[in-house]
Amino acid sequence: MMAGADAASQVVITGTGLVTGLGLSTEATWAAIRAGRTGLRQPTVIESPIPAGARCGQALDLPPDVDPDLPREARYLRFVIRQALASASPNYPPDRCAVLVGTTLHGIRAGGRFLRSSDTAALRPFLAGAVTAAAINGLGIGAASLTTCSACSSSLGAVALAVTLLQQGHADLVIAGGYDAMSEYAWAGFSALGLISDTSVLPFSRHRCGMMIAEGYAVLALERCDDAGRRQAPILAHVRGWGESADAHHLTQPHPAGEGAARAIRAALARAGITPADVSLIAAHATATPDNDAAEYAAFRAVFGESLGSARDVGFKSYTGHTLGAAGAVELILSACALRDNFIPPSAGVTEADVEFPGLRVAPPGGYAAPLTHAVNTSLGFGGANTCVVLGRGPSALSVSPVSASAAFPRAALRPAHRSAEVWITGFGLILPGIGSAEQLIRSLETVPGRVSPTAFNGTIDEAQLAAAVNLRRARRMSPCVKFMLASTALALRHARLDADAPQLAAASAILASTHGSPSFCSDYYTQIVREGVLAANPVLFAEGVPNAPAAHLSTTFGVRGGCQTIIGSRNAGVDALMLAAARVRSGADATVIVAAAEESHPVLEIAYRLPHGTITPGSAALIVESAALALSRGARCLAVVRGAASISGRQNGTLRMGAGRDAVRLSQATSGADRIESTARAPSLRRFTGDLFSVGPMLSLIATLARSEQGQTTVYSIDAGGTSAAVTIERPTPC
Repeated sequence: MMAGADAASQVVITGTGLVTGLGLSTEATWAAIRAGRTGLRQPTVIESPIPAGARCGQALDLPPDVDPDLPREARYLRFVIRQALASASPNYPPDRCAVLVGTTLHGIRAGGRFLRSSDTAALRPFLAGAVTAAAINGLGIGAASLTTCSACSSSLGAVALAVTLLQQGHADLVIAGGYDAMSEYAWAGFSALGLISDTSVLPFSRHRCGMMIAEGYAVLALERCDDAGRRQAPILAHVRGWGESADAHHLTQPHPAGEGAARAIRAALARAGITPADVSLIAAHATATPDNDAAEYAAFRAVFGESLGSARDVGFKSYTGHTLGAAGAVELILSACALRDNFIPPSAGVTEADVEFPGLRVAPPGGYAAPLTHAVNTSLGFGGANTCVVLGRGPSALSVSPVSASAAFPRAALRPAHRSAEVWITGFGLILPGIGSAEQLIRSLETVPGRVSPTAFNGTIDEAQLAAAVNLRRARRMSPCVKFMLASTALALRHARLDADAPQLAAASAILASTHGSPSFCSDYYTQIVREGVLAANPVLFAEGVPNAPAAHLSTTFGVRGGCQTIIGSRNAGVDALMLAAARVRSGADATVIVAAAEESHPVLEIAYRLPHGTITPGSAALIVESAALALSRGARCLAVVRGAASISGRQNGTLRMGAGRDAVRLSQATSGADRIESTARAPSLRRFTGDLFSVGPMLSLIATLARSEQGQTTVYSIDAGGTSAAVTIERPTPC
């Protein structure tokens, strides 16, 4: 078992911000749960009528003078970020403070406003990057600003990524968590899937009949333990360990044996350095849907065995409803409160006699006081995206174990990396209209003279191109974004000489990227709701249109069973995904990570960006990222070493730290245009030849550089209209 991390690298919670249907703060929500109240009632902010009597977990109203001009998602997210900063009282400079949030549907309500008004201005707050930018504006957060999606496990996934950023020295403070607003889009989709309860939320009960949609906004201020100790910050709880996995099973159905969830729980316990018998509280995902609860119980039984009865289980969704992408962070905060107060709450409306599953124990009505040491939190999302986080009590409860160099890497990004920690790129693949290989791309770049029409590489990606890489019969119901991602990944795996049955592929993870996800499926699904009402929703379009659908299909198609997350809502998403993948590999958490970005072209995008028809280039690019040790052991080629990667937020001047021992690259956000910044890099500027590539563009620039086999270093920059910047430096040493 992996030893628990030492105090230098361990991450702690020093502040929280929380709004639910139960309260406008952490303490108000926790007090309501201790009093046995639920926040489920008839909603008033869903844009379309829903059946009479339907209840949801609508967040309580904010004071009217709190950022009244912001859209709902940004307004509430800003409110809880302010709470977390106020409770943590950090003293770090802005360029050492990052934000990493998870969401399922980001600013989806803006889509409904656009469809009803045809006003393109309504789409400005639609993208996840726009939501986060509005939420943090002026709050002193100048390092990375990232949004991840793994459906209902998004915010717990954000916490896991935040731990990696802190342990790798990318930031000293990370505001991590998640959000999702109440929306017709979400209610209609889950209703179409037959998952909505019309009575109560009764997790693990033999009387359970479904979930209730809710909204939530929850963030945690996370720091390294030694930093928090130096500034004498109050510590609510310790993040002792995390684990991620993919079921590789089905887009909407969990693995019936809970196999993937069990692997995530085991990994979290291993990182925490504890056994199942050390767990006092299990905060289960517990949606109260028949299949999900049964699969989650199977995972608990597989991991805990006879120890399952020594812990108490709680389903916080019985109080709050299912807060979608925010659920993991909402429930992690409530678990931290339970540890702090040594109090075990019951699941609302569920007694031990109601529980269907042997060995699963819940607290009696009213709950009770008991000494608690560790809590396990689980989040299980669409596509089999599983995340688990283990919390421990404050310093007095710590039992520090010796830690090996492979288990913890405090501030690793700020010191020279040893060769064993090197991050290699071992394969790449790409799909563009008429182009399916790097060699074709290079030939096209070299034979097109001067400045040409931006539609030179545009058009459609035909089925023949895709059929060379993927089984189109299996992909026929998938969105173009998914098909592109699968095709580029298949080509990258071939290039890296990773066969479908390679054991390292089954253990691999994926960090994918997209600015827009699937506008085709999303638009078709939402248009039908607006025209015909929520009961007309198409469940296939709903499930396939969620931003993490490519990750779900990738894990199923290639048998990838590690964590699968998708960075969304920014032009920088591809570079940011590569930064996170490199951090995970460098930390030892992953040995192989698939990094891929994909974008569709669509009329709505052209309208939104006010672009002429055909000036958005569809396509995808993928990289295989591995640890040097694993790559060497299997005889893989080193195409390049990832030397540094960084991301900054804010509209003012900022500094991109490009890795250990290197001079910082300074970008002036106020005065520099993207073209001038990109022209300083050695990577080819594809914008001379293509339409807008969004998140795919920087990835293609990297691939073009790799294909040319140039020696030395290359830095590729990406700049988003919202004021964020990202860069990655790669090097082809001689010999590699």
